[in-house]
Amino acid sequence: MIVYRVFPYDPAAAVGTSGHPDYLHRPQGGGRADNANEYDTWYYALTPEAAVGEVFGEFAEWSDEMFDVPYLPSGRRALAAYEIPDLLRFIDLDDARNLVDRGLRPTQVVSKNLGVTQGWAMDVFRERNSNGAPRWDGLRWWSFWRPNWTVFARWRPVGGSPDHQLLNIEYIDITHHVVDVARKELRRPRR
Repeated sequence: MIVYRVFPYDPAAAVGTSGHPDYLHRPQGGGRADNANEYDTWYYALTPEAAVGEVFGEFAEWSDEMFDVPYLPSGRRALAAYEIPDLLRFIDLDDARNLVDRGLRPTQVVSKNLGVTQGWAMDVFRERNSNGAPRWDGLRWWSFWRPNWTVFARWRPVGGSPDHQLLNIEYIDITHHVVDVARKELRRPRR
């Protein structure tokens, strides 16, 4: 499956350092599905515009400055395409049966209350199949910003390597087509 993510990119960044496409800042804790003592979380979107919207949705007005990354010498926000294994088991939280089975309401899934979202994420992470193996490899749900945008949280062992393959990196700016699509869908003015 092809997925997308926006990240601070520095083409000179070494593996394992900020600015590299496979870098994950640790410790985590600010993401909806984060539980840093139990697992690392990689966040992706199903479409490029969803990846852009997830990162910049908070901005009331969009400008080229929001793509700057001042803490990286040659840093700029970029859009990466990755391939993740097709056989990954993501629990679909857009499926009402999965919510009912876990006593969840849609508002609890899309909430920005980390105490709520990280709590149910931990509960799902701890689910096991009849062999005692993890039942799920991550979560699939809808974006807070646009319900038609699908987003993913992929769990990996703490400190472990990602299991995605980088396909492409594109610098993005306010004039990039995907940014324009996301901006218009979110009805954000351009400065």
